[in-house]
Amino acid sequence: MFKKIYKTIRASWVKEVCPFCFETFRLKQTPFRCASQFDRCAPEPDPVLSMVWGEKTPNAKVLPTNNKFVTSLVCNDCGERSYKRICPACHQELPHTFGNYRNYIFAVIGASGAGKSHYIPALIEQIKNQVGQRMQMLLQEVNDYTINRYRKHFYEPLYKQHKVIEGTQQEDINARMPMTYTLTFTGNDFLNNSSIKKAVTISFFDTAGENFKSDDTLSIVNKYIYRSNGILLLLDPLQIDKVRDHLAFGISISKNVEATDIVSRIVKLIQLGCDLDSGKINKIPLALALSKLDALKPLMPSQLQINVSPNPGSAFDKRDFEAVDAEVRSLIAQWDSEYLIHQVTTQFATHGFFGLSALGSTPDANGKISNIIPHRVADPFLWLLYCNGLIKAYK
Repeated sequence: MFKKIYKTIRASWVKEVCPFCFETFRLKQTPFRCASQFDRCAPEPDPVLSMVWGEKTPNAKVLPTNNKFVTSLVCNDCGERSYKRICPACHQELPHTFGNYRNYIFAVIGASGAGKSHYIPALIEQIKNQVGQRMQMLLQEVNDYTINRYRKHFYEPLYKQHKVIEGTQQEDINARMPMTYTLTFTGNDFLNNSSIKKAVTISFFDTAGENFKSDDTLSIVNKYIYRSNGILLLLDPLQIDKVRDHLAFGISISKNVEATDIVSRIVKLIQLGCDLDSGKINKIPLALALSKLDALKPLMPSQLQINVSPNPGSAFDKRDFEAVDAEVRSLIAQWDSEYLIHQVTTQFATHGFFGLSALGSTPDANGKISNIIPHRVADPFLWLLYCNGLIKAYK
């Protein structure tokens, strides 16, 4: 009885965020989609799906709730009861746990060539096969779109064909649709029986790096940033002048948008989206990670903590994070990029510096990777989970 009252109150007052289009709404505003087979209830065009996602194929009809909170709805035409709740703004079907658990948005961003398209599959595989098991977390795809896109665009080319993933293009429709997962936390109850402690919805957004070249594009395509619960900014260290001068040996490396420019645009977007005064520091945690750490080995002392794989464990290792954070700050300062550190520490109340390698080695001239050995890819993600209170640190 208490749970029912709580859900009704929450549905009327709490604003949820769609894990697909990132618009806000209250649960009582969400319509349902008819659950019957098409031979019982004819499909019809969905103008909202068409406008937002370009989906022209007729779909099962939409069942309005008339601004009343219900857990299911019966179609007047076919009599089938539906539990398929959809977002009122974009009409994507919401996860079945929506409303029972909170959804989290973690934005993985960076300029073109920073390694986002390699980082995401490396992170997902690490969580599924290593980190998740020892920390009692289960990561699962929410829908067929996520399953198919991850397999086709990430897993197959990288882990089956061992070749470089082509970067996300600005005009690609996939750059507008996130891959959505549920992250389930398990443990033992007071009777020592295995149980689900909590579950959250997580959206991974692999947006095109070109979207960070201007304020206008950023505000249109990447509105999910100011509604996120954590931002992971990947920085290609070869875009830092001093690093490039030491490692390139005369080879021409194309200069991309500066990391400091990206940080400035992120800050501006958050201030506008969250209606913050220019003097206020935003509270969204920012993890700044140097990608392609393997390429930096000639410039880093071998005894650094960042070169060592973190100890596997069942909680967040705060001491390891603090050591790596200090080392990365020191490296960035040595490379004459103190302004970047000053930007991050001044504009973000919660921040952390990381270093990682999604591949573990540099691809050959043909774009092939012989042996994929990710290094510290889970560190910034676990830190963001810790910052949001989803996991605990060692005592």
